[in-house]
Amino acid sequence: MLREAVNKAVDDGHYRIAVDVQAVEFMDSSGLGVIVGAHKRLKGHEGGLALVSPNKQMRRILNLTGLDQILTVRKSVAEATA
Repeated sequence: MLREAVNKAVDDGHYRIAVDVQAVEFMDSSGLGVIVGAHKRLKGHEGGLALVSPNKQMRRILNLTGLDQILTVRKSVAEATA
């Protein structure tokens, strides 16, 4: 669903996307692959992907994979869109 939503947004000309991940308790490599793919696609359009409100578990996943060093992480949607 995320991949489809990002693809539609990009096709519609939206290149800055914030994804609220607060309720995400588990993400496997497929989910991480979708996020990385979205990040790359948006960067290709000089845009970006921000992950918003990651909970402790999601922050741990981002840290373990090193994605916290690559992806933009924000505390709120307001912060992500500022």
